[in-house]
Amino acid sequence: MIKAIIFDWGRTLYDSEQGRLGAGVPDLLSTLARRYTLAIVSLVSGEYERRSAERWQILRDSGIESRFAAARFVATDKDRAYVETLAELRVRAQEVAIVDDRVRRGIAWGNQHGALTAWLCRGRFAAELPDAVTGKPAHTISELSELARLL
Repeated sequence: MIKAIIFDWGRTLYDSEQGRLGAGVPDLLSTLARRYTLAIVSLVSGEYERRSAERWQILRDSGIESRFAAARFVATDKDRAYVETLAELRVRAQEVAIVDDRVRRGIAWGNQHGALTAWLCRGRFAAELPDAVTGKPAHTISELSELARLL
């Protein structure tokens, strides 16, 4: 039984190319937050301090910060951030859905640890296909809104 959903940030919740939340994200999070504990685990490339602060500001300004029980923006070691988030949420990997636009990061981690995985296959990393190392995602979606029907 899924108790929590852990989202990636860039190109999953936030459209990095357009500089705004993805279409329908606030409404989707409101819907999902009624049934699940929500969290973010995301790598921050480049200027960590500045870019991490920008992400927190976007969460506050958009009014979605309160939807998340945990959020980790890390410069390195996304795997460790997943483990720390599970501990903070007091859930096991098998009770979590991981939603990410990259199979080589979130989807691979989720598959290796028994989480339900949903690959948001669009944009920059759509050609980054699952393989024997990453494993296949449980679900492949092209729009984040599809999550409401899957879970």
